[in-house]
Amino acid sequence: MKLDLIPQPQYVRLLTVDGDDTLPLPAHLDGMRVKLLMPRPDDRLSRAARELFGGANVSEETSPDTYALLSEGQPLLSQATDRLAGRHDGYVLRVGDGGLSLHAREASGLYYGLKTLLQLMRRYDPLPALEIADWADLQLRSDYLDLRTVYPTFPNLLAYIAEMSDYKLNTLVVEYEDKLPFERHAFLRHPELAMTEAEHARLLDTCREHFIEVIPKQQSFGHLEFILKHPPYNALRETPDSVGELCPHRPGAFDMMAGILEEVAALHPDSRYLHMGCDEVWSLGECPDCRASGLTREASFIAFVNRLAARVRELGKRPMIWHDMLMHASHEELAALDPEVTVVVWIYGGHRMKRDALDMIGKLRRAGMTVIGASSVRCWDDEGDQNYPVIRNRIANVLHWTALAESEQLPGVIGTNWSAPFALGSPYGLFETSRYPAFFSADQCWNRRADPVTYLARFLSQYHGMDDAAAAADGYEIADYYQLVPELLPDIALNRPAANLIAAMIQYEIPAKRRLPLYTFLFRGELYPGEEVMTSLRDKHRTGYAALEAAKAAMREAVAPLLPPSMAELYIASRFYRFGLYEAKLLEIASAGEAAAGEPRGDDQEEEERHA
Repeated sequence: MKLDLIPQPQYVRLLTVDGDDTLPLPAHLDGMRVKLLMPRPDDRLSRAARELFGGANVSEETSPDTYALLSEGQPLLSQATDRLAGRHDGYVLRVGDGGLSLHAREASGLYYGLKTLLQLMRRYDPLPALEIADWADLQLRSDYLDLRTVYPTFPNLLAYIAEMSDYKLNTLVVEYEDKLPFERHAFLRHPELAMTEAEHARLLDTCREHFIEVIPKQQSFGHLEFILKHPPYNALRETPDSVGELCPHRPGAFDMMAGILEEVAALHPDSRYLHMGCDEVWSLGECPDCRASGLTREASFIAFVNRLAARVRELGKRPMIWHDMLMHASHEELAALDPEVTVVVWIYGGHRMKRDALDMIGKLRRAGMTVIGASSVRCWDDEGDQNYPVIRNRIANVLHWTALAESEQLPGVIGTNWSAPFALGSPYGLFETSRYPAFFSADQCWNRRADPVTYLARFLSQYHGMDDAAAAADGYEIADYYQLVPELLPDIALNRPAANLIAAMIQYEIPAKRRLPLYTFLFRGELYPGEEVMTSLRDKHRTGYAALEAAKAAMREAVAPLLPPSMAELYIASRFYRFGLYEAKLLEIASAGEAAAGEPRGDDQEEEERHA
């Protein structure tokens, strides 16, 4: 019997009772009486246990050194956790003899054992008799929340944070941009979409409730469009045209950035890290102030990062930055970088991905730096308007980075999840379309030996609640998920809004990208306006735009429950705006062709074709 669990456990042994591998233990456990033992009280464990078993059925006791949850008649076995020594977030779960027991060395381990029990309850009734010994291969298993363009409604965001913990992700990097409830810098708040103070506090509380550490991300060098667009800060740009890049030598640049970092740190009192960004400062070194400094581009970068990092450390946080601006630094220049800075190496693809990553990790370690890896569950992938992740690339990248984390003994991997190529660009697919690679990353970060071949079936089972997921996935590859969703939609029981969204994006892509899109041969009507060309264009216009209108209706319905209204309109415009431009050009060409051919057309006929 193969268990449909995500992440796949490290060790599973099925038990037998009288030749049967299941016990009469129903999946609905709210009537079972259990006791929760803890060396130190933890309200999160109490609430999680009561949610599974019913509040009146859970008693709490003190245990000297072991966290445990035991049904009636099950003994406390401190030695059950011996095999978890030196492991991260480990637990031992046993279902058998008409009851169950769960042991762990730390609170997080017991919590993740409860999450495994929850997944078993979702899919098996009665529960199989088994023993699971499980732990995480990587200590830091991070998702990423990019709030720069479009993102979930606030209730959906909180629900996703809870869902992250179901798949044993334990860290969330949040790039707030203008969505933080700034006070000292209140002018940076988005006028409509910034979180309130109460909402931000609730986000942090929700993360804590689910054992998720928040790493706030505040861009501090590049990607500062939301700051440098304000007139008082225009003069701090490296060049007038580099709207998001800061000159490190300009008077006032450090004070401005340090003040914003102070406020971000104050809004995250329990966060150990503060990610300063500092990537893709493309224009650095071009302005007269940089040239007058006499420093190389890399030396200017490192000197400014060191000043920022010193301020972040004074605030009680560990500074993080991306690696890319250090790629061409000499060993001497790197030796000047504050050794307390954690450098996150992000390399998302290419035939040299692993080789380049190894080279960069080695270069940074020789300079005494701590390194974390960053894969991507959604990124550029040479497709700016992707409606869902380019999944073959993302699966390969996750596998490469988790292998590197193991071989290079990295403490963890951040699975970045970008919402757009940059803050002013067209958004990618909505956040909900990236669950599939995000939880694949969770699967691999927890268990490096988790089977990628079975992931599609396990995801269809756990995330979509499909009863016969193995049969649905049979004959398909891990990368076939998105194309399968429309045909599987009738059998999807869980997370239907995400499935509806994917199906709507596929419906959109058929006329927009796949079926000879009209804009690809508009040039013929411009340059060769023969009767056969114009007749063909009118036919493609009629059928193509009818399909686009149907896709727009489906997309509008799919995004409505997921986005605030203004964001929903922005997103619809990002997909359909250009087709309105193409249509206007087509009608202009058609009118010119008709005039040249001397074929007057009645107003009624012209209006009918315009709206066909």
